[in-house]
Amino acid sequence: MLNLVTGGMSLAAGIMGRRSAKKEARRKARALRAMAQYNAKVKEMEARSVRETMGAETTRAYKSKRRQMATQRAAFSKTGAVSSGTPMAVMLEQATEMEMDIQNQRRNRMLQEQNLRQQAKTTRYEGEMGAKAAIAEGRAAARSSLLGGITGAMVGISSALSGISKAKADGSYEAGSWWKY
Repeated sequence: MLNLVTGGMSLAAGIMGRRSAKKEARRKARALRAMAQYNAKVKEMEARSVRETMGAETTRAYKSKRRQMATQRAAFSKTGAVSSGTPMAVMLEQATEMEMDIQNQRRNRMLQEQNLRQQAKTTRYEGEMGAKAAIAEGRAAARSSLLGGITGAMVGISSALSGISKAKADGSYEAGSWWKY
């Protein structure tokens, strides 16, 4: 009789363990997704910051470069240089270099922004993969717990039946004998 009770308790523990494992897996998956979402949002905020900074820096750089060019033009005009020839070629070359510098800065900022956005996507993907792994682990733990409970119940029933058949073989088993104490 005790073996049957033990087997029943083992089965109940297996069922409860299964529920607990599934619940824990879902909780862990939610936490992983939330953490990934938070980290992705941080990366997206950094990307927006880079884009906004780029706009402000580009505007500032253009104004600064224009002032330099105006100063050079005024200096060449004071010397009496004509608007063609070597002084003009120098100014044109400097203007081209200034524009290239500004465009390189913009390109670098755009690459930085794209990199941050890609990191955000990767973070979300990793969070989702971690959540799926947590759920799979939880399912495995749930199956293991349930199988352990079923095994324990089967062992208890088997032991009880073995005890009954042994008692019958010994001749000490009678109908209703387990009630007589």
